[in-house]
Amino acid sequence: MLVAEKIGRRLTVGRLALLVFAASFVIYAVSPQGRPRFSDLAKGAEISRVALSVARDGSFANPFFPLPTGYTAHAAPVYVLLYALVAKMFGIGWMGSRVLWALNVGFLALQLALMPVLSERLGLGVAPGIIAAALGAIVQPYRVLPEWESLFTGALLIALCVMTLRYFKLPGDWRRSLGFGLLWGVAILANPESVLLLFAWPHIAAMENSREMLSRARTAMVWVVAGAAIACLPWFIRNYQQFHSVFFVRDNLGIELYASNNPCARTTTLENVESGCHAATHPNANADLDVEVVQKGEVPFNREMQHRALAWIASNPRAFAALTARRFARFWFPYLGSFRYAIPMGLLTVLSVLGLFWMYREHRNAALLFGATIAVYPVIHYVVQFEARYRYPIFWATLIPAAYALGRTIALPRNEAMDKAGPARAENELMSA
Repeated sequence: MLVAEKIGRRLTVGRLALLVFAASFVIYAVSPQGRPRFSDLAKGAEISRVALSVARDGSFANPFFPLPTGYTAHAAPVYVLLYALVAKMFGIGWMGSRVLWALNVGFLALQLALMPVLSERLGLGVAPGIIAAALGAIVQPYRVLPEWESLFTGALLIALCVMTLRYFKLPGDWRRSLGFGLLWGVAILANPESVLLLFAWPHIAAMENSREMLSRARTAMVWVVAGAAIACLPWFIRNYQQFHSVFFVRDNLGIELYASNNPCARTTTLENVESGCHAATHPNANADLDVEVVQKGEVPFNREMQHRALAWIASNPRAFAALTARRFARFWFPYLGSFRYAIPMGLLTVLSVLGLFWMYREHRNAALLFGATIAVYPVIHYVVQFEARYRYPIFWATLIPAAYALGRTIALPRNEAMDKAGPARAENELMSA
């Protein structure tokens, strides 16, 4: 902790962030967790197929592998459009795949680079952020997966967290608040779960404001929400025109619930794929279900799947509770095929709980912010089949508390030694006087 504090004093936070970004980019670019897995943009899953459809003919459509099913809202639009832009500009072969891979390494490096900035802004000093970034680079809990939006979402969220903390301390006028809300809208259109944090973080950021500033923060919040709504409105209009239905950003909840909660369901996507359950329950691997999507329409099909899932849950409450408990455990103590990652990630989770406890006693707002993030963001992932990438957008919310606990643990013996030496030092000074 002392070394990290010295480094933080010698460098401005901005320069420190640039240094962490560069180091993290290089480390992940050459590590097994970060090396490119594909040389073809068509090798991904639903996001890839929709993105290539957008790049080819401008249609946001056909997310599933077996058959084309038409227009879709199965995927959130922002990362799909970024993917499509890369494919359009650089092609779907080696060059396009490397550009998208490099962007995702950059999104990951940005998450680590902003950890010291967030730590400093929360009043913890830069040291926990430096240690957190070092843990992220050494333990490497992330994998670079350009075919999914997880790293992009994580970069957006930590950047928004840093900006939200500052903005709601000194709220601007309605124009600035509306513009800030537009950025939040982009995050929501990248991952709908972000909306939960939009309502949690500003409240925590403004808790210690004066009465006047608190009133301004509340007004600003109204404009921020309005800006987010304006950013999302074109997508909502498109979906209503296309599907004649109202839903929040994506319409895939029914499919995911049923593929995760049924007689053959297991804890993780990998287990369900290997057992054949995924092929039996998800249209991405089942041509018969794709035919149903075409015949019934994507939204009615999802509603039917949701009814099936809820009926199974109601009929099998113990099995559902056991699945949910296992998914919860996997989310916080993931096993990625090797104890090389499972053990340190489990230790980091335990350390983060200890860190939140200490933080709550000493930096309450910071503890509330991290606690709210890890409490509300993952809720949906406890009821659907687990994949390790689901935790990537909020790894920073556990790494910084874990680093705080690690720093406190290291500092405890030194502080105790100083406390014991204090009376003796005072007596010696008195005698010499």
